[in-house]
Amino acid sequence: MTDHTLSVRVRYGETDQMGVVYHSNYFLYFEMGRTELLRAAGFAYSELEKRGVFLVVTESACRHRAAASYDDLLRVTTRVTRVGKATIRFEYEVHGPQNKLLAEGHTELAAVGRDRSPTRLPREIVNCLTS
Repeated sequence: MTDHTLSVRVRYGETDQMGVVYHSNYFLYFEMGRTELLRAAGFAYSELEKRGVFLVVTESACRHRAAASYDDLLRVTTRVTRVGKATIRFEYEVHGPQNKLLAEGHTELAAVGRDRSPTRLPREIVNCLTS
């Protein structure tokens, strides 16, 4: 599995004084997208942690194209675009009403162990995300 789409309803607390989604909340939508992509691929993030593998964000970016408002239904599409021995790159698109592109971005995550030192991604994840 290399892509996944998730629907998210904008909550009131995610908006600013102008009634639009506050910019940093897109990173929360990105996190939801990658977590659900991994779950749909058969790897709950909590299970990775139990195995001693943690994914930490090493890079993130978001380009805002248009505003979303309270109660809008958003569609967050997450794609895996690169898998290395210890890293995964995810790319995101957030679409709103009438399929309007609201934001796009990416995150790169690195696998670390309990001691926070780099570690390899489990083979099952690499195989699943690259096939």
